[in-house]
Amino acid sequence: MPGVIKDRQGRLHFSGGSSAQTGYTLDGFNLADVYNGELEARISIDAIRSLDLESGRLSVEKGRGSAGALDIATGMGDDRLRFGATNFFPGISAERGLLISKWTPRITVSGPVSRGKAWFHNGFDAFYDVDTVRELPKGQDRSRNLTAGNLSRIQWNLTPANTLTASLLLNFSDTDHRGLSFLNPIEATLYQRRRLGMATVKDLLYLPNQVLLEFGFAFTRGRSSDSPQGENTYIISPYGFRGNHYNRYQRRTGREQWTLAGIAPLTARGVHELRAGIDLQRSGFEQDSARHDFRILREDGTLARWVWFQGNRRMEMSNLEASVYARDRWQIREGFVLSAGVRADWNQIVRQTLLSPRISASSSPAWLRGVKATIGFGIYNDVLNLELLTRRQDQRPFAAYYSRSGLLLQPPVETALLSDERSLRVPRFRVYSLSLERMLPGGIHLASAYSRRRGYDGLAFYGPSDGPPEALTAYTLANRRRDLYDAWETTLRNTFAGRFEWLVSYTYSLARSSAVVDISPENPLFGPQAAGPLNWDAPHRLLAWGWTPLPQSFGPGWMRRALRETGLAYLMEARSGFPFSVYNEEGSRVGSPNERRLPAHFSINLHAEKKLRLWGYLWALRAGYNNLTNHGNPNVVNNNVDSPFFLTYGGGERRATNVRLRFLGRK
Repeated sequence: MPGVIKDRQGRLHFSGGSSAQTGYTLDGFNLADVYNGELEARISIDAIRSLDLESGRLSVEKGRGSAGALDIATGMGDDRLRFGATNFFPGISAERGLLISKWTPRITVSGPVSRGKAWFHNGFDAFYDVDTVRELPKGQDRSRNLTAGNLSRIQWNLTPANTLTASLLLNFSDTDHRGLSFLNPIEATLYQRRRLGMATVKDLLYLPNQVLLEFGFAFTRGRSSDSPQGENTYIISPYGFRGNHYNRYQRRTGREQWTLAGIAPLTARGVHELRAGIDLQRSGFEQDSARHDFRILREDGTLARWVWFQGNRRMEMSNLEASVYARDRWQIREGFVLSAGVRADWNQIVRQTLLSPRISASSSPAWLRGVKATIGFGIYNDVLNLELLTRRQDQRPFAAYYSRSGLLLQPPVETALLSDERSLRVPRFRVYSLSLERMLPGGIHLASAYSRRRGYDGLAFYGPSDGPPEALTAYTLANRRRDLYDAWETTLRNTFAGRFEWLVSYTYSLARSSAVVDISPENPLFGPQAAGPLNWDAPHRLLAWGWTPLPQSFGPGWMRRALRETGLAYLMEARSGFPFSVYNEEGSRVGSPNERRLPAHFSINLHAEKKLRLWGYLWALRAGYNNLTNHGNPNVVNNNVDSPFFLTYGGGERRATNVRLRFLGRK
């Protein structure tokens, strides 16, 4: 999607915001991770009916993030029993030995429970992946990941005017060597485990005069843990990392959500669609952490810093959030629509009631000659991040600094992260948007848009500036952060022959903040707080994808028959490299944060897919290449300015052959 970018850690960023600044919903229920607000859940793509992304002009019922709202709408069965399977044969790799490198099986079953009255839909998928790091020795160069998800849904038409829907999402994930790279060998990686369960119930009641009432409840529970490969001291040096990672934790999360919404039409000087609702959410987590020490070595092997942890090993926090909203979508006349609404949010932590007005207008007057113009303005709140707020409860690091001769320079320095939740405010954003759309000859849709986001009262830790460390170094969480995002985007899109389409989009954007340094016990190389580009800032991005039939009007008869019902799919992305910071052998930042960038990213995926009819069933065989040009696209860099391997790049992706077989059932 234009406006959506994936960073070096695989996190998604919408409209220049962090992953936690977007609201994620599954059929209208909150899907974001309770602890950090990110999208961690896995859902089979074959179970998804649509991905609805809103950014810039969010309706008031979607208020859990300033960067956008992504609603994942899933499918439902009908009166016909259907079965589908994809990728049921694993991928084989011969790199450094024969092995199963990738396997992504998906199985979908749907059909009637009681014809004309009740239906079910079940979508299962799994992802098994072996990542080989060529720069590491054989036998110590592989990381394995297994992730699986299953979504079951059922719908009953209790009466012609009453529909009840229930769903159950289950997730499982295990990674044996998370973080493996040429800088981070197996001994320094983590064993990561994730579990998630989410159950939902929704009741739709259709009343006279086209009034709709919607009641919903969701229950979510999650467990996660990170475990080091051992208890040896963790070593950070200009050559990379050694020893065993210093952090071990177990976390349990939970959420209950209740929703009530009503929609009613009204005719008065035009056509109105009125919507109002209530959203209540209770969420919380508890975590047990245990850290051992780590050491920072200089290029000559001498000890520069020795860090150990003391204090509380248990963290916990809960929150109750309540929201009320009302909105009127008013079609004043043909071609002119005005939408206005207001949202009120309250939470248990800061106990502050915030009003968020939003307004947008869309018009296509005759004098614009077929151009549709849309403008919008809104105020949006970010959800309070429990991970950020509970850092004050975490263990405190103590650091001892040494000279090159091995002498202790001063008594150990304690670092404290402090915060007072009741004195904080909820981060807010003002978002302005303008878009122009026009249908060009040949059915080509042209859209050009400008988006402006300005954030204030953002949360970040602030402490001392550069200078010798004191006996106690305190960082305080405060509402002093300011964020900005500007984006100019132009997109061409065309749908043809009923089911084929293509898209080309170019975006120029700037994502900046007054506080980009992430100060936490998990970041041993932090420096003083400072401004700079955000980690996912990519000023230039060109995106193109398409699905088109291969021509069948030339060549011999056998070629025309072979190309029948064959399509070509492609995906191309070219963008600026992500920024990164530079550190020295003492573990201190050099220069401004994120002042350097990785090389530019470029990738082309090209696949052909042919539909086959065998044994009375329909199949689809796809074959092609990912990263056709074998562009390196590194995502790991040695950023230690004192290392002899400074600015050595690694990771990324290599050209890979991809073959997929789908079973489509009887058609």
